Amino acid sequence: MERFKPRDMFVEAGYGPNFADQLLQNAYSKLFEGDPIDERICFEASDDMAYIVDIGHDDIRSEGMSYGMFVTALTDHPELFEKLWRFTKRYLYNAGGPHQGFYSWQVSTTDFSMMDPGSAPDGEEYIAAALLIAAKRFGRDDYKQAAVELINMMRHKQVNELVGPIIDPKMGIVRFSPVLGNDFTDPSYHTVAFYRMFAEATGDDEWNEIAKRSVEYLTHAAHPETGLCADYSEFDGTPKSMPWFPESNCFSGDAWRVALNLSLDYTLFRADEREKQICERILNFFESRRPYLADYSVDGSPFPRQGREATPGVIAMNAAATQVLDSENPLIHGFVRDLANLSVPFRFWRYYDGMLYIIGILGTAGKIVF
Repeated sequence: MERFKPRDMFVEAGYGPNFADQLLQNAYSKLFEGDPIDERICFEASDDMAYIVDIGHDDIRSEGMSYGMFVTALTDHPELFEKLWRFTKRYLYNAGGPHQGFYSWQVSTTDFSMMDPGSAPDGEEYIAAALLIAAKRFGRDDYKQAAVELINMMRHKQVNELVGPIIDPKMGIVRFSPVLGNDFTDPSYHTVAFYRMFAEATGDDEWNEIAKRSVEYLTHAAHPETGLCADYSEFDGTPKSMPWFPESNCFSGDAWRVALNLSLDYTLFRADEREKQICERILNFFESRRPYLADYSVDGSPFPRQGREATPGVIAMNAAATQVLDSENPLIHGFVRDLANLSVPFRFWRYYDGMLYIIGILGTAGKIVF
């Protein structure tokens, strides 16, 4: 499939040509190599393994490990990539049992045992994408082989008494969880651009069809006026509230990432104009709400409890979404400036905001390419 060249939105917003590299270097230095008490989220497990900690919850997640692999691949850190991948294979991979072939979403920081062997599908998606990027950048065919094996497992895992494939066999889009009974989805798990990469790597054109169905799904999940998605939704896009997370029918931490997913696919492939339109609705909504918050009901009304002030995570995802805008669009400057003015997230909640911050810089600078 034809690829298009992303832009450096920092340059378009008036910053110098090396500005994004400086931001990235600073973010990487602090998050991956900084002070262990207040800055870094990456730690050595041994001479040949490393892991990412969710500091606020004191656990290790497939989400964080996959983000760490994704960032180290895109920033050309092959040694740390290999250490993160070794840890992921050693401690997160289910080598047997009903979850065989998938990665535990939650591992203990004390002894690296699985706290829950179940999969969070965005972890698998980012692990596979990171492996494919690293295979190409670092000349490692074994990474590609591991990615293809995982990609095929996501579609074709045999259903057992507890777990099935990550791509729902009936709906043909990603599930919230492959555990049977979790028959709904998470809008931010629809990593559309990755699916096109998966199709290319495996030769399986069904991944291109999954990408099309995901875009179609997101046009229903995104509110027609605000563009906001809920954290969780039914397969038809209807926001879904869960007993253990009653606000999951609202726009919050998970849903921030939808803007990046849509903008990345549109930027690289120009596959569907509706992706651009949803991102424009999101950006226009936030522009109209300045100083905006991090949490809303999907129609733009207040969150059920007090919404947080805009966090680095949502600011970074919105900045990355400016990739879809025409060059003269005045929205570019404000959202890119918001990201440029941030400090690297630190202290207690630095994990999630920090990872979205550095991934958002990569997206805004046009450096997520594969």
